[in-house]
Amino acid sequence: MTLTELKKSFCREIFPGEPDEWEMEEALEAMLELDSGSQQRLMSNVHVIWPVSHSLCFSYLEYGSEHILRLDEADLSEWIRQFLHWYEKDGLKGARLFMSEVEHNYFGRMAGTAGTYLEEVRAKLLPFIRGVSGDQLDIAAASFAWTDSSTIYLPENIHIFPDSRDNVRFYTFLTCCQWGYLFLESLTPEVDAQFLSGNTTNPKTTATTCTIEEYFNTFADSRLAACIYQYIEFSRVYRMLSVELPGLIRGIQPLLQYLLSEHSGQGFPENKGLFFEPMRLLVSTSTAAGPEETLGLSSFADDSFECRLSCLSELYRRLSLKSGENNWQQYEIFTGKFQFDKVRDRVERRRVEEKQAFVQQLAKLLGNIQNPEDKNATDNGSVSTEGAEGGNVLVSLSVADDNKQTPHTLKVDNAEVDLPAELLELISSISRDLGHVPEGYVQAAVGVAGRSILTGEGSGSEGSAFSGLKDAVLYDEWDFRRQGYRKNWCALIEKDIQPVRSMFVADTLARYRGLLVKLRRQFEMLRTQHRFTRRRRYGDDIDFDALVDAVGDRAAGLAPSERLFIRLLRDERDIAVMFLVDMSNSTEGWVGKAIKESLVLLGDVLEVVGDRYGMYGFSGMRRSKCELYRIKRMDEQYSEQVRQRIGAISPREYTRMAPPIRHLTDQLVNTDARVRLLITITDGKPEDYDDYRGEYAIEDTRQALIEARGKGVTPFCITVDREAHAYLSHMYGNGNYIYVDSVEKLPKRMPEIYRLMTS
Repeated sequence: MTLTELKKSFCREIFPGEPDEWEMEEALEAMLELDSGSQQRLMSNVHVIWPVSHSLCFSYLEYGSEHILRLDEADLSEWIRQFLHWYEKDGLKGARLFMSEVEHNYFGRMAGTAGTYLEEVRAKLLPFIRGVSGDQLDIAAASFAWTDSSTIYLPENIHIFPDSRDNVRFYTFLTCCQWGYLFLESLTPEVDAQFLSGNTTNPKTTATTCTIEEYFNTFADSRLAACIYQYIEFSRVYRMLSVELPGLIRGIQPLLQYLLSEHSGQGFPENKGLFFEPMRLLVSTSTAAGPEETLGLSSFADDSFECRLSCLSELYRRLSLKSGENNWQQYEIFTGKFQFDKVRDRVERRRVEEKQAFVQQLAKLLGNIQNPEDKNATDNGSVSTEGAEGGNVLVSLSVADDNKQTPHTLKVDNAEVDLPAELLELISSISRDLGHVPEGYVQAAVGVAGRSILTGEGSGSEGSAFSGLKDAVLYDEWDFRRQGYRKNWCALIEKDIQPVRSMFVADTLARYRGLLVKLRRQFEMLRTQHRFTRRRRYGDDIDFDALVDAVGDRAAGLAPSERLFIRLLRDERDIAVMFLVDMSNSTEGWVGKAIKESLVLLGDVLEVVGDRYGMYGFSGMRRSKCELYRIKRMDEQYSEQVRQRIGAISPREYTRMAPPIRHLTDQLVNTDARVRLLITITDGKPEDYDDYRGEYAIEDTRQALIEARGKGVTPFCITVDREAHAYLSHMYGNGNYIYVDSVEKLPKRMPEIYRLMTS
């Protein structure tokens, strides 16, 4: 087929669609050298890929043209299935990478020579490590092995060993090692002052406690100290696994010995590094020798953290005197890396999440208990606080003692309450982490039980998405697929933009000084509305139509009307308008600057005409974080502080437009005005991080606008784009939107658009 014929065939496959002419030609040109049968085979799958991603479809044609002669019908279908999987997993970049290396990624994988992929073994590894650890750990792909305490990250592909079973065994070992670091608390140490002051090598801090990285920095060679620490912890984990999972260690020992022999012969023939001999001894002995055996240390008397730090100092003293490179990175292929900062961050997040979940669940449990009579007595470990109806509630939580096998118990006014399984599991997790459930957690739960608890549709994980948002307003979201609302689905929070002192407003007024003079003159004419009323008893001029009728009536013998005049009425304007400004990250740069300049000009000229108006910005991420930023309230003066807020407008996150539209609609409904306008200024269609995009987002926004019209609010949209997209007409309706094809034109056009809308 010729290029023209290919273009026609392509357009038939993707109908309806809007292909980019240049991209389409570039992709189709790669097919011109193929025979018609191969062209047709490639084209027959376009309709499957195009709805997923247009760019992915063009890449499919490009790479498919290179490989089609090697792909039979079954291979082509499987190849498409696999790169669609990579697209869902790693986006366009991952899919293109998969398609570009077809020899290794597809044919090698199908032949079993491409190693083992994590996705192939994850389904078996996940229940295995959860069973071994007793925790709900997750597994994900990364470039090397590490953990943040909730997820174990492993290499995406392992092709170290010729036998795929060895690669699987190696994956299992890596997973168990990372769990071992968590189990032995290698990643969450805290160094006491005695070790800071006791380290005389190169003390650099006088703090009483510090993180392990800060402790490493007290050594002249902090990297060597960190490597010694990881060697000590790896040896502990290796010995622990040899006891707990001896079969795993028996299978992994020859693989580790193979790795060490490979490394010793590649790149380090003369100098094998400081850690080679200790590592060789560690993985060669049947009993998994520790540092005290591999390095002849007498100070490694027990497994306490203090003893291990003493061991580290002794090893540092010995190794720093030896000649040789610190080639620790060659061992990270099986030891993994320590990411202390990520572990701390994840632990803190988990503690916050567990506290919130505990408070919500205990508050819900207490809320279902009948309010007890007033009590005044208190016991140790109990909390006495005001209940929902004013009575004092005595709440006591006892945490289980593992040594005595005592259960968790909750007492409310000395009456024992059964704890649900989910709350019991949460209490166990908190007490394992902190040693107890802090009294403040219980106090917070009792306090929440005396207030309403913010929840959304579907309690549990969905409701907890709004935990802690006490000032949020919940709004429904329209789901066009089921033609119904998701109740209380989005949480919107009003926030103030913090004013900043800048020259932005002054520079804008100076830049548009000539335009402002013209605009003020035009807006002065809008202060009042002039209209003529006919057939009045008195007025400013003769109503000729009424006069003709009166003459006709008299000729017909009827009594003529006395209403023969026209009267000019001067009515005061009665307009309230809200400006809703897009503050998503797509407005960064000139678009955001043009929007801010437009608000400066509008604020200046609207003060002339005297209309009531408010200015708000919107952004957010996910349904639990819809944010509305107050720039100017309806009843607020256009002051210097408002100007400073305009100067402080900056791009934030995503464009979930419907919740702020619903919120400002409610504000306008409560405003006493004859004309109520809601003007949205944006540069793109609604979209958010949590799959709020495409038809779903457009239909929800359209429904919010329909609701606004039903409440007497007129919505209008000003969008900065090169062309008016079809979704604008669908959302706002014909005549209710305008697009400005250049950001430079926006400041000049916006006041004019407003004048035309309200005159």
